[in-house]
Amino acid sequence: MRKFFLGLLPIAWPVCLFFIVVGAHWAAFDQFGSDLPNWDQWDAEGLNLLAPWFEQDHFVAHLFQPHNEHRVVVTKLQNLVLTLANGQWDARLESVFNATLHAALAVAFWIAGWRWLTGSKRRTVLFPFLFAALAALFATPVAWQNILGGFHSQQYWLLLFSFAAMVLLPCAPPGNARWWAGALAAGVALLTMGSGFFAALVVFGVVAFRWLKNAIPFRAAWPTLMLALVLTAIGWFTRVEVDYHQALKAKNAQDFFLSILHSLQWPAPRAYPWLAAVLWLPWVFVAWRVLLTKVESRAALAIAALGGWVLAQIVATAYARGVGGDYPASRYMDTLAFGTAANTLALGWLLAGAVTSRGMTIVRATFGAAWLGVFAWGVYDLGHLAITVEMPDVRRFYVKAEAHMRGYLATSDPAQLDFPDIPYPGAASLIERLNHPSLTALLPVSIRAPLALKTEKGSPAFVKNFATPLQLDTAPRRGLSSNIGALVSIPSWGSFNASGPAATGMWTSKPLTSPLGAWLKFEVAGDVDCGDVSLELRDAATHAFLNTIQPAKIPGNAWRAVYVPAPRAPFVVVARDESAQHWLAFGAPVEMGSLSYFAWQCAKNGWLVFEIAVGATTLLGFAALTLRRTGRPASG
Repeated sequence: MRKFFLGLLPIAWPVCLFFIVVGAHWAAFDQFGSDLPNWDQWDAEGLNLLAPWFEQDHFVAHLFQPHNEHRVVVTKLQNLVLTLANGQWDARLESVFNATLHAALAVAFWIAGWRWLTGSKRRTVLFPFLFAALAALFATPVAWQNILGGFHSQQYWLLLFSFAAMVLLPCAPPGNARWWAGALAAGVALLTMGSGFFAALVVFGVVAFRWLKNAIPFRAAWPTLMLALVLTAIGWFTRVEVDYHQALKAKNAQDFFLSILHSLQWPAPRAYPWLAAVLWLPWVFVAWRVLLTKVESRAALAIAALGGWVLAQIVATAYARGVGGDYPASRYMDTLAFGTAANTLALGWLLAGAVTSRGMTIVRATFGAAWLGVFAWGVYDLGHLAITVEMPDVRRFYVKAEAHMRGYLATSDPAQLDFPDIPYPGAASLIERLNHPSLTALLPVSIRAPLALKTEKGSPAFVKNFATPLQLDTAPRRGLSSNIGALVSIPSWGSFNASGPAATGMWTSKPLTSPLGAWLKFEVAGDVDCGDVSLELRDAATHAFLNTIQPAKIPGNAWRAVYVPAPRAPFVVVARDESAQHWLAFGAPVEMGSLSYFAWQCAKNGWLVFEIAVGATTLLGFAALTLRRTGRPASG
């Protein structure tokens, strides 16, 4: 049993780390995100991916068409596959999937540290330090724009493929499986973002350094050098610049160098730029050792490459987006977290090295504690700002944007979009994109037009109500209690009238079909499931019972969403109110794709996933410590 547990540890640690990151991302999205496509998505995904695919309009040309300065081919393909599999365009689904990419990067750093630090006698201290640092870096919402943005997977793909290329290629014999995997990663990195060729550039530099240092002969170096040179040339000569981003470039040397300094100090608070020297000192020491030491360490070489790649990204960003020399925006922070992770590995490598004296041990330990303190302070400060200020602002924006979009899609009235809180810079341009029937047919549940629910057999007890955002304050609330607001741009029927809940009767819809055939979302209010009040789906032909539409809690004077599987055959909605003391209201159903439902469940249970992963990690730590105390320590 003990041998089995020891063998399980190398797998259990990265699995726990994976689900800590995934659970944290899902929980953040559930609280602050939306399935609504936002800004760049309407162009890169809407006009240049989904519309060309469904309208058969030169799809390949649109796939490789640059988006600003980038060719985000991998992101486009990912989101196309998700949309086709789901039958619906859903930013929540994209973000839920993106969380697994970011978690995979955290696991990649963990596996690298596990391999590079295993020989150290201090591994029982270094591995918990490494695990905690990676969990803090990747699970906290410091780069919240990438967590909430379904289109932002290009950041994660860039980091993943660049990491693989820089770790696999430089020391792999040309032609073996490791070399080909690294070559593929370096090539695909070109299709992630405009700076994708930086990985090949770093690989070229590392291999050239090894050759000049006589660590490898030229016959072993030239295939990798040639590959890296070709990929770098392709990336350089196919780069794109756009006129409308010229204003974002650094205007002078001060802008440029301040932007670099603020990126290097990350995650330290912006008021302390001098902390850049502390946070990057581990990598500087490792790079210095690589340059001056004759005996080659492949771990140190890889760490130097990873940090050097981030420095190249920082310089490029300072040039292209450095106007004002401000602190980096949230969407760039995952790249900076990559650099901090490289410094974490560098610090672990330095602490794991041979110690020449007791005094040096104290110096290293003191510096390690100071570095960790600055790191923890910065991550906490950024995470607290994101959770308390930045992401709540985003959520408020999404709530308004969803309402405005539903209002326009229900009425085709441009006045519904005459507000600053819309998901595209300009109402007229947004309307142009919404004029594509192929896009409106794919819209997510938050703004999707409900199924055309119409009365077949109506009772005077159930009254129809409809209100757009422009009418919410003035429109009467027919069929609804005065203590509840109307549904926004979704027709509803309710049995609450001027005399209160006294009206009784039964209401049946005309037959409906669900083209998606996945899930239906009903908004329900009142006293449904009080015995004499119910809402059901029945077969349109036989009137046989199919499903009950029942929330987990009686909603009362609030709207609660209920999700039910969509019937395969035509169906009707049947509302029944046989109580003079209770009432019922319901909205027209909105279709939801099967993967959209799955993503919603993942996000809804994100906090639970996070808690289980943290609990499992704690148990693993106690178990590993127990084995160590019994004289048979685990390898972690």
